[in-house]
Amino acid sequence: MSKPFLEISIERTFEKEVSIFELIDKIGRAFKLLYKKDYEIFDLKDDSYVRIDFESKRDFEKIYEKSFSFYIYVFENLIDNNLEFQSLFQERKGKEENLSENYIVLRYKTNCIYPIRQYLGFTTRVNNIFGAKVINEELHDGYIRFLHTKEDFETLLTPGDVRSGWEDFFNIKKIDLDHPQIIEFFNVIEKWENFFKF
Repeated sequence: MSKPFLEISIERTFEKEVSIFELIDKIGRAFKLLYKKDYEIFDLKDDSYVRIDFESKRDFEKIYEKSFSFYIYVFENLIDNNLEFQSLFQERKGKEENLSENYIVLRYKTNCIYPIRQYLGFTTRVNNIFGAKVINEELHDGYIRFLHTKEDFETLLTPGDVRSGWEDFFNIKKIDLDHPQIIEFFNVIEKWENFFKF
């Protein structure tokens, strides 16, 4: 098998103030911040995309394993059956649901689908709890991700396994960082970070 790669392009968006290239660049920078992987942008005007190449299948799997283990840990130690935490996000969920189309539709293309398939199955559930309206559809060579609102897109770009990324996430969602449930969430993150220190 050839070395794994991931290409991310924009199928469509109703964003008018920011160019396709700028959106692709945002995705590339976020990917580098999230996964510490260099990226390359292929600027083809409306068909521009960001590409990340990996050294091996194992190298590719590792980028999803850390995030997957984080979500499992937080879910098991705080989110699951915690209706008070979940209600923080459900109250806001209906505010932009009247949009008739998705803010952005991303196309992920890869020659190594398994790690993504495993990760997306669980994160769809987590996204729903956090009030994100994100739908993933698997294709033979990747998947399509439908992000309903600009907020959904912006939160996608925040690092999900460090405190500062979650502070950005909650700020985008307009959730008070001093709320007792959010303080508890950060306590769980701290325990997870300590667990994964080598």
